[in-house]
Amino acid sequence: MLTQAARRRLASGLAAAVAALGLFALGPVDPARAADPSDQITGNGITDSAVTVRWKDGLLGADNKTVVKARDSADPYAFMHDDFKDLEVTVGQTRNLVHQAIKVTWKGKPMKGLFNANYLQLMECYGDAAEGPQPEQCQFGAEGLKQDKTGGANIGTRKGNVCDIHRPSTTEPPAGVGLAPFLGCDPAEDPAAPGYSHHDPAGSTDTYTVPFVPVGTTNKLYQPIKWPFSKSNSNEIQEAGTRTDGTGDLYFNALTQTEAPGLGCGEALNDGKARDCWLVIVPRGEYEPNGWKLQDIDAASIMQESPLGAASWAQRIQIRLGYSPIERACGIGGVKQRQTQGTELISHAFYSWQLALNTGANCQKVYGFTRAPEASNTSQLGSDTGKGLAFTTVPIGSEAERAGDTPPQLPPLAYAPVAVSAVTFGFHVNLTDGYVSTPIKLTPRLVAKGLTQSYKSDLTDSRDNGGQGPDWARQNPAFMTSDPEFMKVNPGLPFRPGSSLMSPLLTAEHSGVIRQVWAWVLSDASARAWLGGERDEYGMIVNDDYRKLNLAASPTDLFPRVNTCFNTGAPGEKIPDRCTLNLLPYMENYDESASRVRAANNPQGADWNPNISSPQNTAGWWEVGQPIEFPGQIFMWGVMDSASLANYGVVPAQLCKSDGTGCVSPTTTSISTAVGAAKADGSGLLQVDPAAAGNGGYPLVAVTYAAVRKTQDAEALADYAALIKFAVNEGQTPGVEPGQLPHGFLPLPQSLRTTAMSVATALTVPAGTSEAANTGSGGGNGSGGNSSTGGVPDTGVRPVASSSSGPAFVTTSASPVPAALSTSPLSIGAIRWALVIVIIAGLGGAIGGPLLRFALSRRPPGAGG
Repeated sequence: MLTQAARRRLASGLAAAVAALGLFALGPVDPARAADPSDQITGNGITDSAVTVRWKDGLLGADNKTVVKARDSADPYAFMHDDFKDLEVTVGQTRNLVHQAIKVTWKGKPMKGLFNANYLQLMECYGDAAEGPQPEQCQFGAEGLKQDKTGGANIGTRKGNVCDIHRPSTTEPPAGVGLAPFLGCDPAEDPAAPGYSHHDPAGSTDTYTVPFVPVGTTNKLYQPIKWPFSKSNSNEIQEAGTRTDGTGDLYFNALTQTEAPGLGCGEALNDGKARDCWLVIVPRGEYEPNGWKLQDIDAASIMQESPLGAASWAQRIQIRLGYSPIERACGIGGVKQRQTQGTELISHAFYSWQLALNTGANCQKVYGFTRAPEASNTSQLGSDTGKGLAFTTVPIGSEAERAGDTPPQLPPLAYAPVAVSAVTFGFHVNLTDGYVSTPIKLTPRLVAKGLTQSYKSDLTDSRDNGGQGPDWARQNPAFMTSDPEFMKVNPGLPFRPGSSLMSPLLTAEHSGVIRQVWAWVLSDASARAWLGGERDEYGMIVNDDYRKLNLAASPTDLFPRVNTCFNTGAPGEKIPDRCTLNLLPYMENYDESASRVRAANNPQGADWNPNISSPQNTAGWWEVGQPIEFPGQIFMWGVMDSASLANYGVVPAQLCKSDGTGCVSPTTTSISTAVGAAKADGSGLLQVDPAAAGNGGYPLVAVTYAAVRKTQDAEALADYAALIKFAVNEGQTPGVEPGQLPHGFLPLPQSLRTTAMSVATALTVPAGTSEAANTGSGGGNGSGGNSSTGGVPDTGVRPVASSSSGPAFVTTSASPVPAALSTSPLSIGAIRWALVIVIIAGLGGAIGGPLLRFALSRRPPGAGG
């Protein structure tokens, strides 16, 4: 049974799938490729398109080189220049961007106070003019993204005070109407100026308001309720602090048209090129625009004015951001389509390959991809009219065997290895001492605790029962960070204040890689005993509802949610009250998990809000009032694939033995070791045993295969063979250019690439020959070999790609407010198939006790993923 919230998300996914029907099923992201020595698996840093800008050099144009406006010492606002003269900003990637994080570092004056002065404000803007964007074209001003008791009244808004005199002065600063000078005003905002548009018709003439004009329109939107962005989906950073040593860094969440339709970044234009956007950085110094010098006392020491006011806006730094097109402007007629689907683990790589191949084919042949669950792969490949290629980490049809069902009858299939990646838990931790870059250590039992709602704060009733929860939970810690086991393996982690939930963000599908996670957990005796109902040495016990699921018996292939409901007593609250999926909702996919963790945008912990509408348009529904966690209060983690982790610059966990030793993160070395230790299953596919991943091997490694139905016509087989050949040759070159291998993937070992080439070649050989008979298995041997792209025998034609241009915890102070994340469905039509939900119907049933009802429905065969 699906809850109302689940139905809403499923309907949202279906709508996205319908919208995505057409020539292109769009992949989610293309990660940043670091040119520095960062690891191929986790690196997201400086690339060959990095740009460094010095404020004193002036505004850069669209080429990120030409100065279109110099800083003028005769400027009436030159008194502000001294605060910014040494500011230098580096943006790690400025080309081939998609929805991803880009690293931004800077040097400048140390911040004063708690965002009182000397900090940065960042926003994304559109604009085709060579001289840069206008403030009306920038996504900024969402309410709820500024920390309480920091900054002034207007720094996080699109409005400010109009000065009574439109001339700044450091000796006699003008003031806003009826205000003191220290409250700020912008003399450059002059309502009497010709064509002035910064006045809200419904507002006061004493203030200015910079409207937002959505891309492609002339609509001036003055009121936040009309903006196409809010605190839940804006990527603006209203307060980015500079440390005492004069440095700062953050990851900025670049958004495409899909996540930020008001900006339209990456939208395919009429000429087939993508709309580029801008990263705008407005520095805030120690002077208000009116000339008021910030003091060291009380309110007079705090910057007040909006960064969009004309005088502050003139101090900006701007960097052009080049996007990959999120769709290709191909006509419908005469286009040959080759659709594929499968595991999300391949999606980042496939998007890169797809972009190169479709462009290179000049729209005459189009490869598409849709994320899909394993059951849908089986349905599609088992049908003569289904898609002819599915990406998988397990044999097609094996999900039925895991569920205890009869294995399906399938046509002959060929398996070609095309990618190596991993599943991990990614963290974003920013506590009292600042941002934590040291990996968090997890033991199998700690992971088991996080997956079973066993911390009191993760329970639907714990926060409303004096924090005690049910009887079984009385000895359990409220949060992971207060668990003695966690503190023992992570000594020195700063205290985490606040009350936001710390449960991991999880996905809802059945999959072989989720079974692999549970296999790693169950490889540890102490984790098995704890899941079976034994208390740990500190007295903590497993959630009793999960104990009844017998998770200790064998690895399951899903992350179950026991859907208990509890009445919080909120006025107007409706049955079935607050349930687990209201409190701890599933994520649509690994990409959403990673992007939310990076953005510190926590979807957990909903409370009843009588002022919003339910999915049924009735009054009241569950809502997270403040989803954004602020610096000093951030502790978010979730399950994700290594490509999503790298794409958003998330810190991977270290997986350890029960005593906290033998810890390993996903790296090039640890994943290579695990692949070398992998064994072929009955269908010839390499599988990594989490309990035997090799010395120093990462236990959650997966090899993704292209499974091809061999009964297709010769033309289809040739096209799929060409795709495979491209993927294991040009597609294994690490980089961010279209067609290259993104971060998060290990370049295929030589032996696997040779195997893939042999399988692909055999697909083009007529049936009945000895070569054609050699396509039933694609396992090969994962050990040894060179991971470079040279030396692979290449027989046959493939598409032509387009060319294009244990230590102490390390913390950094004054980390910025992270950018928020769009929660709208991805354009590839990623539909979450039927959730597996365990529903606890409470006391009072016919049997007088908790009634377990298992809704084990899987996704309908053939539905898109």
